[in-house]
Amino acid sequence: MIAGKAPATLELVFGAALIIILVSLPTGVFAAIYPQNRFSRFIMAFSTLGVSVPVFLTAIVLIYVFSVELHWLPSYGRGQTVAIGGWDSGLLTIDGLKHLILPSVSLASIMLPLFIRLIRSEMMEVLETEYIKFAWAKGLYRKRIWFVHAFKNTLLPVITVFGVQIGIMFAFTILTETVFQWQGMGFMFLEAVERSDISLLVAYLMVVGAVFVLVNTAVDLIYGLVNPTIRIAKRS
Repeated sequence: MIAGKAPATLELVFGAALIIILVSLPTGVFAAIYPQNRFSRFIMAFSTLGVSVPVFLTAIVLIYVFSVELHWLPSYGRGQTVAIGGWDSGLLTIDGLKHLILPSVSLASIMLPLFIRLIRSEMMEVLETEYIKFAWAKGLYRKRIWFVHAFKNTLLPVITVFGVQIGIMFAFTILTETVFQWQGMGFMFLEAVERSDISLLVAYLMVVGAVFVLVNTAVDLIYGLVNPTIRIAKRS
């Protein structure tokens, strides 16, 4: 049962994670480099507001605006899916992608403000360090200082938090899947609670625990790609 519902939840988490990465990285870096810019102030105001809004309220507002009023996007279900080796995927059809947009944006809304503020604060802290001042003194190009020297050192704490939050997003899919009638693991979990299906609940918790372990392992491996000094320390 979990294997049958897992593709829907994994695609939902993947869509939300993609939105978080594509939006938070450029906006967070921009807000750190130009903290007094009007757009930077708007970003910080938006992130402050976003932290305070619960995910189910965001989902309801999105449905009302884009489905009820504008009729741009569907409000429930996964849409058309394609079977690939036992995996029912909606990522390969236009209808499936349309159904994925609103749930992904809704799920991403709970983590997006956090990452914008985290990237901004870490980037601003790195820009004040001595080696960045030395890079300015050497006359390096500002883009190289920002995006090579400063940005790479900003990524380590961001990757750590991102790995933890990916696991947490699996828990938050329960609310998102309920509002959008998304037939995934979260929706299955609520049905199991209503039926008092203890075996399925235990199996679900074991799967979520395994996801945390796998994500944390992947984070440790990514550390070595981002920071070469970690690879050197492991060899020594």
